[in-house]
Amino acid sequence: MLKLQTFMPPCPHLPSIDRAYSAQDISALGKERGRPFVETCLRYAQSLWIEGFPAKSILLINRALSVPCDDVEPSYRAIAWMLQNRPADRFIGNPRRHWQHYATRMNEGHKELRIWRAWACWFLARTILPEAEFPADHEQIRKEGIVEPTREQIAAHLPPADLAAWQTVLMQLGAQAAPPPPIRIRRIDAGELAVVKRLAHEIWPVCYPGIIPMGQIDYMLSIWYEPGAMAHEMRTRNVWFALIEAENHGPVGYLSIEKLADEPVVFINKLYVLPAMHGRGIGATALSWISDRSREMGATHLRLRVNKRNAPAIRSYLRSGFHFKEDAVNDIGSGYVMDDYIMEKAIA
Repeated sequence: MLKLQTFMPPCPHLPSIDRAYSAQDISALGKERGRPFVETCLRYAQSLWIEGFPAKSILLINRALSVPCDDVEPSYRAIAWMLQNRPADRFIGNPRRHWQHYATRMNEGHKELRIWRAWACWFLARTILPEAEFPADHEQIRKEGIVEPTREQIAAHLPPADLAAWQTVLMQLGAQAAPPPPIRIRRIDAGELAVVKRLAHEIWPVCYPGIIPMGQIDYMLSIWYEPGAMAHEMRTRNVWFALIEAENHGPVGYLSIEKLADEPVVFINKLYVLPAMHGRGIGATALSWISDRSREMGATHLRLRVNKRNAPAIRSYLRSGFHFKEDAVNDIGSGYVMDDYIMEKAIA
């Protein structure tokens, strides 16, 4: 019997053990892939966690979730607990990226079930872990056209037992999906551009630190969001500005668009929503409004540019049907550079 070397307290959601487990315990089961296999995987995961190997422990929980059984709540609870209690001095890797790869490179053998269980675990990692420290694999997303699923899409593909267990964990994490408020989007004239300026000065200092330097944030706000400069765009390029208003909240975002002169394309110059209103489908509603107005202008495509490090925005645009068109690096003065992707979507 292997002696258990204790480096970390046990995970309260995994089985209690009185000895160390190893790969031999799995091998001893042969081809058995029922409840004994799941139980052994979870005991082995507990052993690895206690011995100070959190990354390996997560891999064993993945193996437990490869079996189509209904008793999955301990696995989801354990994953959430481990991510919340991850030790600073032990290797855990990048769980978010791990589950992205696991979901998108799945082989046969209960493939669909395992894909959506992997995305469910990915969503837990995305909810718990700071994105700046644990980013997605953006290179894979771009090269392979990966579209990260929404919470609703994951829920629609999970079996009932998984769904109940997963949603229970999310509820305990406080990750409740807020209902979308009634939204009105209306084109404005130059007289209301001060509202756009106010919203920009609320949104940018919250959303862009870590993506671009604070000095660049201040510089871009100063040159792009003065009402006189925006009014000049309206006069000279027929740029549309619109406010996004939510019932009982007033203006919560803004957008600007323009029809390109030499292409059947509407370019989205700006689309921003207050951080407190993120995750409520407001951006998708705004994109639908833009698509409708663009068709009325005779456009067949939407185009935009997005900072390469703005992962939440890129994720939203991919979900809305945009694809990567090209890279764009532009000097905007005062020593600052915009390093963006150009993304495009057909709307005809």
